[in-house]
Amino acid sequence: MAGGHRSVLKQKNKAHNHGKHRSKRNLKRESHGKVNVKQLTKEKKMKEILRSEASQKRMSERGEAFDQRRGAATAPPRLVAIVSLHKAVNTSEIEHLLQEADDSAVYHSDNGMLHVSASKLKNRMCFYTPVYGELQALLDATKVADIILFVVGPSGMDQYGEHCLTCIMGQGLPANVFACQGLLNLSKKKLSNSKKKIEKQFEKSFPGTKLRNIDSWQDAQALWRMLANLALKEVHFRDSRPYLIAEKIEFEANDSNEADDETERETLGTLKLTGYLRGKSLDVNKLIHLPGWGDFQMSQIDQLEDPHPLVVKGNKDRRKKGEVGDEEMKEETVKRFCLAKATNPETLQSEVIPDEMDQEQTWPTAEELGEDKVVKVKRLKGISDYQSNWIEGLEDDKADNDSDDSSDSDEEMDDEMNAEAKVPAGSDADDADQDDNLDTMTETEVDENENYDDQIDLDEEKKMYELRKQERLHVHFPDEVDTPVDIPARTRFARYRGMDSFQTTVWDPNDCLPYDYARIYRVTKHNYKLLRKISMRVSEEDDQDGNLLAENGNYITVYVKNVPKSCSESYKSGVPATLYGLFSNEQKMTLISTLISRESHFKAPVKAKDPLIFQIGFRRFVACPIFSEHSLQNKFKMERFLPQQGFIVASMYAPIMFAPAPVLVFRENIMQKCDLVAKGSLLPLDTNRIVIKRVVLSGAPFKINKRSVVVRYMFFSREDIDFYKPIELKTKYGKRGHIKQALGTHGHMKCTFNGQLKSEDTILLHLYKRVYPKWSYCSSCVQILPPHIDQTMQDSDDEVEDEDMEKEEVKGEAFKLFD
Repeated sequence: MAGGHRSVLKQKNKAHNHGKHRSKRNLKRESHGKVNVKQLTKEKKMKEILRSEASQKRMSERGEAFDQRRGAATAPPRLVAIVSLHKAVNTSEIEHLLQEADDSAVYHSDNGMLHVSASKLKNRMCFYTPVYGELQALLDATKVADIILFVVGPSGMDQYGEHCLTCIMGQGLPANVFACQGLLNLSKKKLSNSKKKIEKQFEKSFPGTKLRNIDSWQDAQALWRMLANLALKEVHFRDSRPYLIAEKIEFEANDSNEADDETERETLGTLKLTGYLRGKSLDVNKLIHLPGWGDFQMSQIDQLEDPHPLVVKGNKDRRKKGEVGDEEMKEETVKRFCLAKATNPETLQSEVIPDEMDQEQTWPTAEELGEDKVVKVKRLKGISDYQSNWIEGLEDDKADNDSDDSSDSDEEMDDEMNAEAKVPAGSDADDADQDDNLDTMTETEVDENENYDDQIDLDEEKKMYELRKQERLHVHFPDEVDTPVDIPARTRFARYRGMDSFQTTVWDPNDCLPYDYARIYRVTKHNYKLLRKISMRVSEEDDQDGNLLAENGNYITVYVKNVPKSCSESYKSGVPATLYGLFSNEQKMTLISTLISRESHFKAPVKAKDPLIFQIGFRRFVACPIFSEHSLQNKFKMERFLPQQGFIVASMYAPIMFAPAPVLVFRENIMQKCDLVAKGSLLPLDTNRIVIKRVVLSGAPFKINKRSVVVRYMFFSREDIDFYKPIELKTKYGKRGHIKQALGTHGHMKCTFNGQLKSEDTILLHLYKRVYPKWSYCSSCVQILPPHIDQTMQDSDDEVEDEDMEKEEVKGEAFKLFD
């Protein structure tokens, strides 16, 4: 045997000395699978605790889901809004069929609300049917409805039905079901054509929608079961707050107002709204909002017994017993108890009261300079001293004085826009006049009525003609303004300034703010999320004085203080009374911005600062917004008109609202009806949003000598040329240059450019100034009236369709003779 020897090339490294610290892997390897008893019991206990908590959470969520589906006492009955999309639909017959869907149904009807408690189906529902033609009642009812039942006729939707469906989709659509009435009486040929037509109408907005019949008792029973088991959809702006639709309305006038008969002030009183509370819990110390009337305080909340309980006692017929039960329920509803009284109500102050003395600026004296400096308090990042004075949950300190020297920019802007409308536009304006004349001629030739001229308002026609002319000129020549001959340009555009670059030039957001900015609460995009979190967190806290919160599903009566009497009268006219709870700080005025796009059917021009009706979430008010472009910049160019295509931002002064929230924009027309102008959504709050108005002064080349050009028609005095000499010039073909010197005294000037100009080029000088919206917010007595629809044209279209269907049917029967 050969003797072996130790290898010299094999290297063996020294093991690392871990010392007393060993890793978990080494400890596990050394234990050889053994587990400490204490550790084992601890892990088992933790697993059992986590398992029990998960099971309890699962069982509670399951119980809540079952209670919500079967309509138990803990959850309010499902609110179903029956919406008619055609004038031929008989909604009363549909309500009667839904009542008879269950043999043991017990129904209660009061103030337009129809309650059906079906013991056999183990569910209860509440039905509300807005009157056909009442657009405001339709919008208010569908905002609070859990399910919307759209009903069409055999011919589908009419013109008003399409308008209603567009508005409902724009304000937020909950769970929905489509049904058709009147298909049972049609022949096979008409039935197939009618179904194809209806499916074609809903195919674009609701692809894959199944249309259900509602002509018989069996159809109503199947529809009832579908409504009871339908999965609900969340509407964020509504489900995140408490809301209520009133079933009973009472008004009690205040004693102090009854004696003031000589004053013209409207009578104020307490409005009592009774109904099921939905959404979140309601705190009596918080504010509430009545759509179209504004924000109010509550004095008391009473809780009543549920007048429409669900009693399941087998499958026996309880129609006769229901009458006795109704009397007992009426007696029980009288019994009520006070759930909460307002002890520390939130203030209704919505504006900052500016101090006129804070605007004085004097030179400091020697004593003031010798005083000790104020020690600054450390604050959160992005929160100013001014912001901390009104946001709850932050430290208090001295407020910044953001109200600088005020200026009447709104009136100046209106004067400028009116002056621009009177400026002659040359050949392009003449072409526009000819086009408008052709349009008016064709319209008059079509209609041959003798009294046609009596129905036309000539003043309104002239205003619309001027608006269309201005809009067309703005599209072809954006922001171009002719320099006035009789007024110096430096006086006419005194508040404008030049900028090297619109994108990169810094503009101070606190520079020369108007007086209205001292009245609003400043919310920047940096502290918007913090404000939203603070407002929602405070609203969920309990009252320290022992008052209980009205929970979801309770049948309550809300006492609203200092409500005008006309408010209760408007609800009695057929409009549902709805109530929404507000978060903290939602009554404070600020600058809000909405992202909107024009409705495709609306073609009329909409000018900036025109009064428009806004419906943002649960609020409805009138404001005069300014339009600006939607882009990722620190400055945004103002638009004078609402564009025909694309998105645009509308900014206005309004109370604080938190995104997301849908936006509908209406405008009153000549017939005193409301047309749907635009739809969109609410943007996050940012009071530092800088909207810049641009004015372009144009000139024409008179003499061209390579890069040196003599320009005229831009200015008409030598002083104006010297004043605007530092500002850079631009041309429509992309050249850049500067003013070199003035030639003579009539406005001719010598300019140099970075390239040779063409004779057809135009020299431009851009001036900018920051603009602000008008203080035009009004939330009282705002009503949305339906648009004017020519019923004669609509009836003629329906008759033509019926004749075509009859011809097809007759043709089919005639060809059977040859079989």
